[in-house]
This record gives sequence, C-alpha cells and structure tokens, in this order.
Amino acid sequence: MVVVLWAMTIVLCTAQTAETKVFSVDKTKGSSVELIEHIQEKSGFIISYSSRLCLKENISLSSSRNTLAGFLQDIFQDCPFDFVERKNKLIVRPLKLSEQSFTILGYVSDARSGERLIGANVFSRNRYEGTATNYYGFFSLTLQGGSVDLYSSYVGYNAENKHFDLTSDTVVYFSLKPNIELPEVSVLGSRMPNMLRGGSFGAARVSMDRIVDAPALFGESDLMRGIQMLPGIQSGSEGFTGLFVRGGGPDQNMVLLDDVPVYNVGHLLGFFSIFNTDAVNQVSVTKDGFPARYGGRLSSVVDVRMKEGGKDQVGGSVSLGLLSSGISLDGPVFNEKTTFALSFRRTYVDALAALYQLGADDKTNYYFFDLNGKISHEISERSKIYLSSYWGRDKLYTLYNYRDFDVRVGDNQVTDNVSINDESNAGWGNFTGALRWNYVVTPRLFSNVTATYSNYRFFIGLKQSDETQGQLNTYEQRYLSGIQDFTLKVDFENYYRSNYTLRFGASGVIHRFNPGVDLVKESGVSGTTEETSVSDVLVSGQEYRGYLENEFSVSNRFFVNAGIHSALFLGEGEPYWSLEPRLSLRYGLTNSTDIKGTVSRMSQFVHMVGTAGYSLPTDLWLPVSERIKPMYSDQATLGVDFHLGEKRGYILSLETYAKSYKNILAYKESTGFFDYSTTWEDKLTTGSGESYGGELLFQKNKGDLTGWIGYTYARTTVHFPELNDGKSYPARFDRRHDASLFMNYRFNSRVTGSLTWMFGSGNPVTLPEEKYYAPGLDWAKPSDFGYSEGVGSLNNYRMPSFHRLDLGVNFTKKKKRGERTWSFGVINAYGRQNPFLLYFSESENNPEGSAMRQLKQLSLFPFPIPYVRYSFKF
Repeated sequence: MVVVLWAMTIVLCTAQTAETKVFSVDKTKGSSVELIEHIQEKSGFIISYSSRLCLKENISLSSSRNTLAGFLQDIFQDCPFDFVERKNKLIVRPLKLSEQSFTILGYVSDARSGERLIGANVFSRNRYEGTATNYYGFFSLTLQGGSVDLYSSYVGYNAENKHFDLTSDTVVYFSLKPNIELPEVSVLGSRMPNMLRGGSFGAARVSMDRIVDAPALFGESDLMRGIQMLPGIQSGSEGFTGLFVRGGGPDQNMVLLDDVPVYNVGHLLGFFSIFNTDAVNQVSVTKDGFPARYGGRLSSVVDVRMKEGGKDQVGGSVSLGLLSSGISLDGPVFNEKTTFALSFRRTYVDALAALYQLGADDKTNYYFFDLNGKISHEISERSKIYLSSYWGRDKLYTLYNYRDFDVRVGDNQVTDNVSINDESNAGWGNFTGALRWNYVVTPRLFSNVTATYSNYRFFIGLKQSDETQGQLNTYEQRYLSGIQDFTLKVDFENYYRSNYTLRFGASGVIHRFNPGVDLVKESGVSGTTEETSVSDVLVSGQEYRGYLENEFSVSNRFFVNAGIHSALFLGEGEPYWSLEPRLSLRYGLTNSTDIKGTVSRMSQFVHMVGTAGYSLPTDLWLPVSERIKPMYSDQATLGVDFHLGEKRGYILSLETYAKSYKNILAYKESTGFFDYSTTWEDKLTTGSGESYGGELLFQKNKGDLTGWIGYTYARTTVHFPELNDGKSYPARFDRRHDASLFMNYRFNSRVTGSLTWMFGSGNPVTLPEEKYYAPGLDWAKPSDFGYSEGVGSLNNYRMPSFHRLDLGVNFTKKKKRGERTWSFGVINAYGRQNPFLLYFSESENNPEGSAMRQLKQLSLFPFPIPYVRYSFKF
C-alpha cells in the first residue's frame, strides 16, 4: 500500500505543469530579466524567451506565491504572449498581431445635429463581424488585430468607412451625414448586410422625419398617432392618442420618456400627445419578443428619447400652427463637452376663445403647455452625465350662471352690488425628471445608472354660489387623484464577444398612489368655512425588478435573445413576485428571408380603471392589494420577413400571435367612478382574457416614393364571472380589421407630399335591446312615470366602420440663416362621418301610448378640416 501511494505521489509531482505547479519566491520586485532568473531558479524550469517581449526595468509581482504561468503573466502583463512547455523547459514568445484580440469602442452620431444614433450598424467588412449601437449611441466590437475596414450605416444616412490597423484597444467616432435621397421610414429593427443580420428583436423604430411630414390634425405633428398606424396597434376611438396593442388596454403600455414612466400621454382630452416632436430624438416600439431588460407592463414598451443638443453652435426652430406654437433651442453651453436642448409649446385656444366669447354670459376655455429640457456633460471619453425633465399641464374650465345681487358689507347695513358665477373645472399634468450617468467601465463593459421621478395628477372641480339673507354662500367640490414614482436603476452591457452580448441590471421603484379623494368646502351665512374629505386614500408600494439577458448568434444565420426577468412587489398586504422567461429566435432561411419566433411572460403591479373606450385623464391608477391581484400575460408569436430588393428597400413582414391575460379589472355593473358609498376595491371585479390575430406590413424605405401598407386581423374576448352573467364577451377595444397606408413622395429637394389612409372595423358598444313602459304607483306623481331599458349582454353591438384620408404637402426652402417650411393639408379629405358615440334620440311623432327612438351617432370631424403650419429651423 505504501509503495502504491509513493508511486502515485511521484506521478502527481512529475505531472505538474507551468499552469498547475504552485511555488513561492523570495524576490517580488526588480527588472524583467532579474525576476525571470529568480523564478527559473525556484521553479526548476528552464525559461527561454524572445527579445521581442516587453522587458521592463521595474516590475512588482502581485504575490510571492503563484504558478509559473501566473508569475509570467505579471511580468508580461502589457505584452500578450504564449508559451510552449517541453518537459522542464518553457519557451515564451510574443503573440502575433493576428493572434491577439482588441476592442473597438465608440459612438455613432448625426453629423448635422450631433445627436447620438440608436441602433446604428457598425461592422467590419473584411472580418464579417458587427454590432449595433445601444440607446446611447455606444458600441463595442472585439476583433483580432491587424488591418480593419470598419463601416457604419444607418437608414436615411450616408455610410461612413474607417480603415486602420488594430494594434490595441481603439476609440472610434462615426459622424453620419443625412442622405436626402434615402429618406427614412418606420422599420422593424435594423437591417444589416446579408452575412450580418441585425440583433434587434421585436423593436420598431419610428422615423421622426416621417411623423413631422405626415398630415396632422390642425397641423399638430403627433408621435402617438404615427405609432397607431403600425400593425397590431389601434387607437381607442376617432382622434385619440391611446394605444391598444394586441388586445391590451392603454394602461398595459410602458411609455418611457428618457427612461421615466409617463402615466398620461394625452393633451386636449387625448386628441394630442404630450410629446413635442421638436424635443424628440428617436422613438422605438416593442410589442413582442420583449427583451429581459423590460418589465412592468403587459402589452408594449414605447421608448422615447429626448434630444441632447448639438456640439458646434446654438440652433433651434420656431413653429406656428392653428392650435399651438412652439420654440426650441439647443447647442453647446460653454464648450462641446456640455450641451443643452430646450423646447416649449403652448396652445392659444384660450386666447382665441376669450375673444370669441367676449361679452357672452357663459364662457368655456382651455389651454395646455409642454416644457422639455435636457443638459448633458461629457466628463471624459468614458463618462457622461445627463439631466432631463418634462413639465406639462392641461386646464379646462367653464364659467356660467352669471348674476348680480346686493350683499351687506359689515355691521352698518351698507349694501354693495356684486357679480358671481358658478364654475366647473378640470386639470391634469405630468412632471418627470431623470439624472443619468453613463460610464464605460472597460472597453467591453458599459454601465448606466439612472435616478428618476414621475408625478401625475388630475382634478375635477365644481364651484357654486348663491345668496341667503344678503350673505354669499359658496359650495366647492374637488376630486383629486394621482401617482408618484421614485426610481433608481442600474444597467450593464457586457460585449463579451462580437457575437455575444450579456446584459444585466436591477431597479427599485417606490410608488405613492392616491386612488381618489373628494374634497368638499362650504362657507355659509355664519362666515365660517367647513372642509371635509371623502374616500381619502393614500397607498404606497415598492417594486423591485432584476434581469439577465443574453443576445448571441449560434451561426451567421441563427440569432438568439434569451433571458429571465424577476419582479417583487411589496405593498400593504401580501407580497407578490413573478419570474418571467423571455426567448426570441431568428433564423435566416436565405439571404433575403428570415423566420422568427418569440415567447414571453409579463407581469404588471399597477392597474388603470377607466369608464370609456379611450384613455381620459379621469382614469384611475391603482396598485395591487390583498384583493386586487397582479395582471399577467403570456404571448407567443411566429413570423417571417422577406427582404425583396435591397436597392429599393422592399420588406414584407407577416406575423401571427396568441396572447392570454389574467387578473384584468373592470367596474362592477352596480357601481362606477363617482360611487362614494364603497371603497375603490369594492367597485372592481377581476377577470381574464385572450387575444389572437395576424399582421402584415409591406414597406418601401428607399427612393423618392417611400411608405408602407399595414393590415391587422385581431380578436379579443374577456371573461368576468360577475359581469354579463358570467359569459365571455368582446373586449371594449376588440376590433376585427385594421388597415393603414402611408405614402411620402419627394417631388424635388424642396417639395414633399404625404398621404395617410386608415380603416378600422367597428368597436364593440353596449346598447339596450328593448325599452318598456314602467308605470308608477297609484300614489306617485305623473312625472314619476317612465320607461326602463333592457340590455341583453355587454358589447352586444358594433359601431359603423371608421375610415379617413388625410393629405399634406410641405414646401421647404433654404434661407440665408436657416430653413423655412410651409405645411398645408386637409384631414378627412372626403368628409367621412366617422362614429365617435352612439346614442338614442326620441322620435317627435310617437303614436299615443308608445315610444319610438332612433339610433344616431356623434362624429367629431364630420367634414374636411384644412390646416396650415409654418416652421423655421436655424
């Protein structure tokens, strides 16, 4: 036995190599040659090395105990090397340039504005390897040393090429110039050359240029209306900016403005969005294949990035429209390292209405404004900070019932004539702020730390006054609600290899909800004021999320994005947690055909409960609780992309999806928004739903004529045990068919024309199926007699179909100090009377003892609406 152990020891000792044998040295400082000789003596190895290695006069070893390979790594840490081991001899040589790997990192920007380009392609044409810029225009690409032909491209821009020898980690900046011959349109992801199909899964980038050029109501270019034209995305009703994505409600969309959640995106009761196109740099929409880094909503992520400002000189724009006007400024602050961007927009409907209603007894007025600001500072090539903010508000009020009367002043019975009126008002608004720090930790590791604040509030008020015994009495009621968020998050991107990116991060959110407080204020004859509150509820919650996301290519045709997202909600009741797998696959069948598939699970810990088929500021945001469970959705998609003719940029995309929902909310049939007799939880009921459909998108994104045609077939049903007798019924945003057409034609460098046409089959609506006479009791007054209505089921009818044609033309001219643009157009060119609301009207010629009614519709824009807008960029 002893002999066996002794033999095994000899074998193990002799089997030790330069990478496994551990020993100690007495000397840890000296020149490269001195340390090599000392290590050679202590290790028993003979070390031969090339004079082409980095030999230094002063080196410190990291430890006195290490392996031979570890000691050599300390000595030649600045000089990549390799070694060959032959018995007790070690031959050390420097790596050839082609055997070494170096990282190319940098940014891609717009040469004209200095704005960073998101999703720009960067690839080596002689190495067949590439990547794309992240949301901050940053890229990192690791290649073997040697000659590199680096190429950057972006839709709508001239490509830029850089040729150099890669001998170390290198920083490269691309400044791409816009190409007016190839105007950009909405695209799905980023298209790279055949051997390098891009790595963007599920994201649609929407062109700001096309949104600005498209015909717009009253000339107000609107980002959300451009998004509504994409397949699978619907508007709630004619003219409104709410998004209904693949059967989901408007609360199931995560709308981010510079990473800050925005809870209401509508102006003018939802006719326009809060996003001033002069302040927006880029926007992307994700409706499937959700990467693991996204979470918190079920249906989509709308990621809006504000402009940073140019580095060269101060510039800006001024725009004048029928509804509002705006001004934007951007440029360097002190030098090119610090830039700013500032935009302000305000409507003057209130000023026009005041002139029109001058001298009228009753007055109604309204205004809104937006203020966007962003400042960024480049600390170094590796570090940059951003501070951005948004403030917007709407105010609607009506003054009515004006009257004069005499009141006593003091105790001396002196009277004075005063004029009083009643008033109803409403207001809502958002404030957001974000402080962000980008830091390149290593050439392959990019970090982003963000602190954000979001505050959304709305109120509805009523004020009435009267006179009693010569004294003024006032009654005032105001309903308040809102939500605040405080968020801290950190994200990392590790560009491990050119074909593998690892993303990971975590976030924490503190929510503060006010589901509703009703304030009543009264002042009477006694001169005292009493103030009471009803349903004053304040709820808080904490939401924590983390993710791990892997994006890699199995081959030059097979791409994968796989990850896991985790979520935890801590409220006043039991905690909720969720584990959400995400998987997206894309395979290149041929050089022009890709197939793709995704599966994802999403969770949502906040709910919005509304009473209309579109998003209004009175919709309530509520947190989960012991009785209100989180919403969950599971979605699977399968699609194919055909790239038909690279020169003309034809792309045909077909996609099908299936989606299920759990724990969605609705008001009970016996309660509603203004029911103060029950708590907010008692007003709601929980159900489930399912949605499936197919989408088609055909694009042409190059040439003088660009645009797309989209079509969606969709079906969404919901089931609430406490509603509709427990039977399933169509969701309020269920619409079978949607189609959209957008065309932009460049006649020459000065004149462009745009056309949009939209079609949607009717939305479900609940209408009574019968009306019957309800006689009063014998002792009742005749006025108590009336009629009752019977409803067979919810959403039992459908409104007429909607379709509309909008036309516009833009005339642009270069001036000495800038560029002037006149925009003319017409909305609803053929005067289609699209339904907004259905209602019953009593017939004036009813036979005695009977009641006859007619079903009528209300149209918001039943006639062509012309518009004109002027803008000047300098």
